[in-house]
Amino acid sequence: MQSKTEQTETQYINRIVGIILATGMYVTIGLYAAGLILALIEDSRIPSTAHQYFPSISVFISSLTHLDARTFLYLGTLSLILTPVSRVFISIFAFWKEHDFKYVGVTSVVFVIILISVIIGSVFKIAIG
Repeated sequence: MQSKTEQTETQYINRIVGIILATGMYVTIGLYAAGLILALIEDSRIPSTAHQYFPSISVFISSLTHLDARTFLYLGTLSLILTPVSRVFISIFAFWKEHDFKYVGVTSVVFVIILISVIIGSVFKIAIG
C-alpha cells in the first residue's frame, strides 16, 4: 500500500507524463499542419521518398528559416517519434523514485532498444544514402 506522500508523487509524475504526451501531440499536429499549409502555398509536392534527408545542419536551418514545407514535416515526424520516447525516459526515473526496480530494468531495456534502433537506422541511412 502506498502512503499519502507516495500517492501524491505518483500523481505528480503521471501529470508530468500526461503533459509531455499532450504537448508532443499538439506540437506534432502544429508542425504537420504548418508543413501541409506551406506545401499548398508553395504549390509543391509533399516529399514521399527516403531521399529527402538534409545533408547538413546548416542546410536544415536554412530550410527552416525559408519556411520550407519539407522541414516542418520532418520536424513533425521527429516530434511524433520523440514524444513516446521521452515518456519511456521519464518512466525510468518515475519507477526509480517509487523504488520499483523491476520496472526500472524493463523500461531501461526498452529505452536501450530504442536507442540501438535509432543508431542502426542512422548508420544504414548513411550507408545507403
